[in-house]
Amino acid sequence: MKKQLFDDNNFENYKKEYNLSVGQFAKLCGTTRDTLRHYYETGILIPRTDENNGYHYYSPSQVSSFYFITTFRQAGCSLKEIEEIIHSTDKTDIRSIATSKLVEMQRELFVLHNKIASLNLGLWLLEKHEDNKNKGPQIEVLNNISVAVTKIEAKKNAHHTKDIAKELMKHINTARTEQNISVFPTGATISYDDLCMKNYVYNNIISLSIHPADGINTFELPSNTVVSCYHNHANDDIRLTYKKIIDFINSNNLKVCSDLHIISLINLYDNQNRHTYFKYLFICVNK
Repeated sequence: MKKQLFDDNNFENYKKEYNLSVGQFAKLCGTTRDTLRHYYETGILIPRTDENNGYHYYSPSQVSSFYFITTFRQAGCSLKEIEEIIHSTDKTDIRSIATSKLVEMQRELFVLHNKIASLNLGLWLLEKHEDNKNKGPQIEVLNNISVAVTKIEAKKNAHHTKDIAKELMKHINTARTEQNISVFPTGATISYDDLCMKNYVYNNIISLSIHPADGINTFELPSNTVVSCYHNHANDDIRLTYKKIIDFINSNNLKVCSDLHIISLINLYDNQNRHTYFKYLFICVNK
């Protein structure tokens, strides 16, 4: 049993103030009796105990204490940490713990926003695929897109995904540690010179993001005007798609200012173990 924390000289006043039953206080706070009992046993929220029957009574003023505890619990504090805060005469402890938890929560919030942004970008590209899957190359504007890049060292052998497994793993590991890089949507690039020479080798692993470029891990596109095209593996050989993009660039007298970005949207095998994939391809140009 916890020690009674009330001044006996003013017990009647305390009795009047601490007049809410456990059930009433639990309802007022939107919590349960079990939670209040746990907080009482932990020593972080002490009710008045009726010496005659052992019943507990709370004060309406303790509602703020309950939500103080709830706020710090939601911030990831343990009950032990909260107990130390409550019983400390030095309120710098509150400031220190609150600051550290705020930093953690802001980091988690950024990661969550990054995941939401990645999904939104992926869904946007998939929806564009449905609208443009039967069309050829076209000019469009990509606003607020940044790119994370991992260079492929053995470029001359990088013809297929299996050839760039080491760089892909490196890219994924970087994305796990750097909060502003997402793995999806991801893909690779082919230099325009290699593309024109039909030397289809990858030179970079890339991820797209709608977060502003930070100039360290993510970078702006050299132009937001692009020639874009969708590719459905079931319909065409991707080399035909490459040729369509080059022909479109030449016929419209466009000046290329980037590699060809090849973004994998879906890459899977169906029930008959047939390989299929959808890709979004774009290359930055200046008119």
